[in-house]
Amino acid sequence: MLEAVRWSTFAATAVLAVFGYSDQLRLILANKSTMGLSFVMVLISFWSWASYTLYGWFHGDKKIFWPNLVGTVFISFILLSFFVF
Repeated sequence: MLEAVRWSTFAATAVLAVFGYSDQLRLILANKSTMGLSFVMVLISFWSWASYTLYGWFHGDKKIFWPNLVGTVFISFILLSFFVF
């Protein structure tokens, strides 16, 4: 059962990171604006993604580490967008 939950967590995290955040980045780049996004929320999201990435790294859990690393990269670009646009 625990392994099924780990796979589900892996899949949900990967889908959010790849499809959710890539679409947000597409909108930011198309509009050249972060209007409508909360800087504080993005900053907290970065902290959360980075924390789970480190957790997965230190525990040697690849199902936690890899999707959260992808999420950390995407949210980093979104966070950087606040300073570019």
